[in-house]
Amino acid sequence: MKYKLILILCLTFINLYGQNSLKIGVLAFGTVNWELDVLKHNKLDLKNGFNLEIINLASKNAQLVALQGNDVDIIVNDWLWVNTQKSNGKNFSFYPYSKATGTLVVNKNSNINSLLDLRGKHLGIAGGVHDKTWFLFRAYGKNKFNIDLKDIVNPLYAQAPIIYKKMEDNSLEAAINFWHFNSKLESKNIKPLIEIEDVYKELGLNEDLSFVGWTFEQKFALGNKELINAFLKASKESKEILNSDENEWNRIRNIMQVESDEEFESLKNGYKKGIISTFNEKNIDDFQKVFKMLLQEGGKDFVGNSDYLDNSIFWQFDSL
Repeated sequence: MKYKLILILCLTFINLYGQNSLKIGVLAFGTVNWELDVLKHNKLDLKNGFNLEIINLASKNAQLVALQGNDVDIIVNDWLWVNTQKSNGKNFSFYPYSKATGTLVVNKNSNINSLLDLRGKHLGIAGGVHDKTWFLFRAYGKNKFNIDLKDIVNPLYAQAPIIYKKMEDNSLEAAINFWHFNSKLESKNIKPLIEIEDVYKELGLNEDLSFVGWTFEQKFALGNKELINAFLKASKESKEILNSDENEWNRIRNIMQVESDEEFESLKNGYKKGIISTFNEKNIDDFQKVFKMLLQEGGKDFVGNSDYLDNSIFWQFDSL
C-alpha cells in the first residue's frame, strides 16, 4: 500500500511538472529576469496551470544552441533570426516580448541638436556593423535629410558596456546603445538626440514595434498550444504587475544592479515604456515595412537568405 501511494504521487508529479512544465533559457543578468522573477514570485505559472523552470545561460549563442537542441523550450530572440531559420527550412515561432529598444543619445553639453550636427563626429554603435537601430537611423536620415549617416559620421563599433563607459566619461559625444544602458545614462547628462518613436513615425511605422520576443520551436508549440498560451498569459500578468505595483519594483531592485535612485527610476520607466499594449495585423504590416528597410540597408548579410518576411512565424495569441 505504501509503495502504491508513492507511485501515485510520482505519477501526479510527472503529470503536473512534466507534461505541463516549460523551460526558458535566459541570460543570467538580462532584463528579462525582472519579469520572470515577478512571474515566479507571484506563482503566476502555477496559477495558469504550468511550472516554469528558468535556465541561466552564458551567452546569446548558448541560448540559440539550447533552443535548437531542445534543452530549453523558449528563449528571447528577434524575429529576424526566426525568419532566417524559416528560409532555411527550420520552423520557429515568435511572439513580442517588449518594444523597448535603443536610440541615438548625445551629451547634453554637446552642440549636437540634429543628425546633421553629427557630421565628422565619432558615433558609438553597440550592436555592431549590422545593428538594427543603426540601420533605422540611416533610413530616417535618408528620408528626412536625404543623407546617409554612414557618409557623415565615423562609426565606432564596440560592446555595449564599453560604449556606455565612453559616454559616461565624456570621451564619446554620441552613441547608439541598448535601451537599458541609455536609461542608466539619463541621470548623467545624456539625452536622446531623437526619440525612437519619432524615427518610427517618420518612417510610417507603428510605435508598438517590437524586435525581441518569445521564441519557440513551432512543432512543439502547435502540440502544446495551451501551455504556450498559458505562458504568454502569465507573461502579460507579470507586466501588468510591474506597470502598476511600486512595491514589486522595490522588491526586485536588488537584481537590477542599479547604483542610484536615479538609475532605478530611469530603468523602471524605460521598462514600462517598453510594455506592448497591442499585437495585431497592423503590427505585422509594420514588421513587413521594417524588413524591407533592413534588407535595403543591410542586405542579405543581415536579413539572411529570405527576400521577404514570412507572416507565418508570428504566433497568434489574442489576449492582449
